[in-house]
Amino acid sequence: MAFLTTKKIFAIILFVCVNAFSQEISLDLLNAQKTKEESGAKSDWAASGLNLIVPGSGYFYLGENKPSAVLLTADLILWGAFFYTNFTSLQRYNSSIGYAKIYAHTQSRRPYDDAYWSYLGNKNFMKTQDLNWALQNNRDFDMIYINESDFWSWDSEEHRDEYAKMRTNAGYWKTASTLVLGSLALNRLVSFVTVRVATKRYNEKIFSAPLITPTADLETKTLGVSFLLGF
Repeated sequence: MAFLTTKKIFAIILFVCVNAFSQEISLDLLNAQKTKEESGAKSDWAASGLNLIVPGSGYFYLGENKPSAVLLTADLILWGAFFYTNFTSLQRYNSSIGYAKIYAHTQSRRPYDDAYWSYLGNKNFMKTQDLNWALQNNRDFDMIYINESDFWSWDSEEHRDEYAKMRTNAGYWKTASTLVLGSLALNRLVSFVTVRVATKRYNEKIFSAPLITPTADLETKTLGVSFLLGF
């Protein structure tokens, strides 16, 4: 056997120690990862996905009931406002059509032809012939109304102006309905973003710092410490 110098012996000891230490670190990291998965850490994608569907449900998933209740209540109020404004808008539009059938004597079957019903409220036209003349002068021949059921003739300018006010009022409610719908979308977007931050903060509370635990081996009568590393 070749003679081992002090340097060679020291190198062998150092190699053995480093190898043992690296294996111990690898094992600690693996155990730490398993501990993280089993510790109750939350998924930010799950939380944000829940909030995107029903605002507040993502916070409920994190166990934060207060923001969950606030967002859910706000969402329910917005849905109620949307249905109310949308229903009121349709009701006002239908009322204006009924008003026009009484005082403008129209029998049109164009409930969704917004252009037609807007013409009835135009202050420049008291009857269909006025509108058709204007369309003809503008060479909009394909827009001229020729069906008798589409003809109208207002009893008075007061009735025409009242009809125009009803249409305008219905338009306000429709705009309000659209704004509420946008608020519902915005509420989901904000909830989607904020709950991801809350999830990160939630997980950091669990894995924000190393956990040092004393250990003792009664057989070898040795003491030591173990480290749980946060990720």
